[in-house]
Amino acid sequence: MTDHKLYDITEVCKILETTSRTLRFYEAKGIITSTTTGLSKRRQYTQEQINQIRNVLVLRTLGLSVKSISQLQQQDSDLKNAILAKRAQIYASIESKRKEIHLLNEALVLLEGEKSIFDYNWKQNLPSNTSASDTIACQCTESIINGNHKLLYTHFSDKLKEYLPIDSYEKVHTDTLTPLGNFVTIERTEHDSRYSNVIFHYVRYDKLGLRIQYVFHGDEIHGLWFKYYE
Repeated sequence: MTDHKLYDITEVCKILETTSRTLRFYEAKGIITSTTTGLSKRRQYTQEQINQIRNVLVLRTLGLSVKSISQLQQQDSDLKNAILAKRAQIYASIESKRKEIHLLNEALVLLEGEKSIFDYNWKQNLPSNTSASDTIACQCTESIINGNHKLLYTHFSDKLKEYLPIDSYEKVHTDTLTPLGNFVTIERTEHDSRYSNVIFHYVRYDKLGLRIQYVFHGDEIHGLWFKYYE
């Protein structure tokens, strides 16, 4: 039997632990709907509309933007890909913050040594294209996890493509990931202390961990290695 009961906005806010201002904002953006009956302008909601609001609140909790949610509702994007893209964005922001912390620590070392931070050649002592490389590495790790070989290959240098044709890479990918089990999480990112163009991603599966090593020249990947860890 179809439930035709209408729930007042105050009741819905209580059920979903949100605010009427939030619901009005989401409705203005077109990602939820409400119902009005008779002469009253007060918002009311069917059970189906409440379920829709609950879904939107979950996606917002996961950090998805209103625009991304709207695209999902219009079937212009895939939910899993949207979540993966958001996670990659967060990993990139973490790397950006890591770089900022490194710079602040370096500044403190100079100050503690009674040296001027204004006379220090910051540009010369910073690795080039760090932010771009970090972002690309995050995207590529997502591609490796999900088997999106074509997207990964767009970041390979011509020399690496020649050395590792895509059909050969696909076989390596299958042989490498088969023993790992199910994907759990990306545990951490590390930068090689000796070479600023080398990035490691540690990916945890339920049987083994996989360390992915990237070697960058500019914005291109010139080297890619897989290694298991416990």
